Amino acid sequence: MGPGGGRRWCAVWLCGALSGFAHAAQDNVLDVEQTGTQGVATHWGTSPDARRSAQPRVTNAQSRAGDARVEQAEQQGLIAPVVPPDLALPARNAKAAVYVPSAPDERPLWNLLKANELTAYDAQVARLTREYPSWTPAQALAHERERRQREEAFKVALGGGPQALRALLSRAPEEFGCDHIEHVWQAADAFSQAGDADAVFALYRAVVPTCAPAANRMATLYRAVHQLSEAQVDALIDAEANEGHRSPEENIAFERLRYERAVSALAALPPGDPAAAAQLAVLAPAIRARRDGEAATLAGWIAFAHQDLDAAADWFDTALSITPQAADASIGLAQVRVSQRDWDAADALLMPRAVAKDARARNLRGQIALARADEAYRAHRYAQSLLQLDEAEALGMPQAQTAALRGWNLYALKKYAQAEQVFRERYEASHDEDSAEGLALSRRRLGKHGTSDSGALGAYEHALNAQQLFYQKAFVAAGAELHDALGGPADAARITQYVPADLQGVSAASVSAGLTWNDHVGGAGEQRLDTIAPTLRAEWIDGTLQYEIRYRELFLNAGTASLSQRMPGVFPLACKDQAECSPAGSVPALATNVLNAVAEVPYGGSVRAQELQAMVANTIWVDANHVLDWSVSFGATQGGAGHATLNGQATIGQRGAWGAWSAYVGNSPVRDSLLSWRGLAFANTSAVYGPVTRWASGAQARWQVTPRWNISAAAEAQWLTGTNVVGNEGASADLSAGYDFRLPELDYLSAGPVMHYLTYRRNENFYTPGWGGYYSPQQSLSAGLALQVLSKEGQRLQWRGGFEAGWNASRQSNEPCLPLLNQDSLEAGGLPDSAVKALTGATCYGSHDKGPYAHAQVSVAIKFSPRLQSGALVDISTVPGRDKQAAALVFVRYFIEPRAAVFSRDLPRNARDAYLQLDDDHH
Repeated sequence: MGPGGGRRWCAVWLCGALSGFAHAAQDNVLDVEQTGTQGVATHWGTSPDARRSAQPRVTNAQSRAGDARVEQAEQQGLIAPVVPPDLALPARNAKAAVYVPSAPDERPLWNLLKANELTAYDAQVARLTREYPSWTPAQALAHERERRQREEAFKVALGGGPQALRALLSRAPEEFGCDHIEHVWQAADAFSQAGDADAVFALYRAVVPTCAPAANRMATLYRAVHQLSEAQVDALIDAEANEGHRSPEENIAFERLRYERAVSALAALPPGDPAAAAQLAVLAPAIRARRDGEAATLAGWIAFAHQDLDAAADWFDTALSITPQAADASIGLAQVRVSQRDWDAADALLMPRAVAKDARARNLRGQIALARADEAYRAHRYAQSLLQLDEAEALGMPQAQTAALRGWNLYALKKYAQAEQVFRERYEASHDEDSAEGLALSRRRLGKHGTSDSGALGAYEHALNAQQLFYQKAFVAAGAELHDALGGPADAARITQYVPADLQGVSAASVSAGLTWNDHVGGAGEQRLDTIAPTLRAEWIDGTLQYEIRYRELFLNAGTASLSQRMPGVFPLACKDQAECSPAGSVPALATNVLNAVAEVPYGGSVRAQELQAMVANTIWVDANHVLDWSVSFGATQGGAGHATLNGQATIGQRGAWGAWSAYVGNSPVRDSLLSWRGLAFANTSAVYGPVTRWASGAQARWQVTPRWNISAAAEAQWLTGTNVVGNEGASADLSAGYDFRLPELDYLSAGPVMHYLTYRRNENFYTPGWGGYYSPQQSLSAGLALQVLSKEGQRLQWRGGFEAGWNASRQSNEPCLPLLNQDSLEAGGLPDSAVKALTGATCYGSHDKGPYAHAQVSVAIKFSPRLQSGALVDISTVPGRDKQAAALVFVRYFIEPRAAVFSRDLPRNARDAYLQLDDDHH
């Protein structure tokens, strides 16, 4: 073979070899690419990348959203070109041999597998096996066929539902292992859609914490969060934490999962739940370390819900430092500033456009306007408050939240009719307590009175009635009104605020026992009168009707005196000369001796008597601002020289915001002396003069001219009659003014000038037959200063003091000592002329007195237990020309029902009464 022939052979061989190699590479290389969804591979912020660990080379591709794509680039059919054994270099200059392959071309088989035509593939393999008995499919081809079969079986089971999957799982559990993570996830999706969380948990528990790589476990845990219960997810996380092995990068993903799960659990709790605060305390360092703006905002709301405003503000500030445009954090911080009443700071936070467009920001601005309106109202800037309310409504605040405050502003501006309209509209819409209270107050100001409403309005009307009666000292009636108020639907705590003391038991029935003592200083048998009186008293109440009954046993001691002691210039009677009474034993002498003997007989002394007194009283409403009081008392006194006497008194009065008035009429004993009270008689004679009865009619009024100044006036007319006593008439007038200092620790402390005027037609302050024996100046004028003080109502101890001092000037005229003697009868009786002149001309001298007067009275009542109370009174007075008087009283009172406190109605009024006022107010 020449050189040229050799070159030609080499060229033919090289071309054939290259061509055959190219065909082998083309025919035997099959790139199997699966692009179906095999698992979840996301960024660690959402779900971790998923990688399949298997014998073929597995590459990992990341996707930030949606489910993961597990991409397998499997080089499964790379078969090196093989030169057939029968292919040999031809001999030089020989004819080329024809190549006959001993194995079939496998490329069509790879194409069939790529097209997933498994049936066609099996048929083709059977045909080729017959044609090439010595041929068997390549190992890679067989493995791919097997894999394709398994994938087809899995797809069939997946399409057949949970039951088919369970069958495949039982038959081929290896298909759901670590090497087939995409099967695990797809089967889990199917079980989750069927609601079989236990099956999902079993699949994931087989993966966690042993499968590798750890990235697939992370993806599994992220999927579990959305498919399993909290307890099941916790079990998987605990298993991974305790047994799993992770790279630093994978551990970061795992810790982020745990953190996000903790934040989600925290977000699921109500912000005000104590458990939320406890979990936040644990999670707070992680939130700050991760600079998680959303979690910091959540922490702010939790702190705000627990009223920790400083911590809430710090969290919201932290969130805004991370995400400055976060509307939720801005609104939260603005809410904190609102709670701190920093309206300007809150407004500034709500102004940026990104925040202002949030509906919550508009609502919060409305709340700020409403809060400013409330602040202006409390500062008594009522007109400004109304403007802020208009702004709040313009920002969308409903009238349901603004109407009540609008009504209160109108009420404060004394626009009662408008306030009533606003409150009524709100009350008819909601029947809420605030509008009910405002409506009741507005109606009261308009003079409208009514408690027919059975809802909250009626309750507040009763409460207002109770308050008004309480301050008017009508405690029983106030207690009845308060009872009706508390029976309504209104809040009891809010209702009881209208009455500043506990009225429980104020209407409880009671019995009292006491002892009174009175000493009127004066001459024996004349002005002197010592009185000791054991007393029993009972009270029971039905609604506002009050019933009282009192019994007193009187021990009266006036000392003794004779007529000759009272008329030393008259007795003993003497004849003008001896002839006038001669002869001895003549009628004139006998008459003179008899009168002289009678004049020496002592009278006065000690007397035992009894008093029984009863009373019924009530308080009724006239209109919204006025109540009417009435009382009727009646009684009798027996014992002593005089006959039994009856007495009684009727009183009616009205109380209102302007003041009060009352009028009375009745009769009562004149208790100045034994003569005026029970009468006197000469020993061993039937001659009795006295007692004296005072018939009186009067009225008194008090005007509250300013909140602190009041003026009082009183007037009375008297008619006095008695057995063998000259009749008399009298009149009195009183005028006073008082300024209330309003000390917080006292109910009142009032001081001011007083004037008293008293006049009688006759001076009957004598104790000879015919006179009444009572103080009755023809003129008495007093001017002074008075101080009245009362401790706070409704305490355990109640006390009252009255002090008055000033100057008195009085005049008592001279009167005949024996006003009932008749000169003709004396002469006809045979008395000598000298005796007749002595008797008829005898004069009892009055006086002109002036000087300081004083009166002091202190009374006290104390509660020892809910059923036991005690009290006392001391009264001292001195008036020029009227001598001195002192009185004292002590009593013990037992209540049938528990009593919460002591009130001024429980204090003694005078030395005859343990409390209240049964009869006249004359001492």
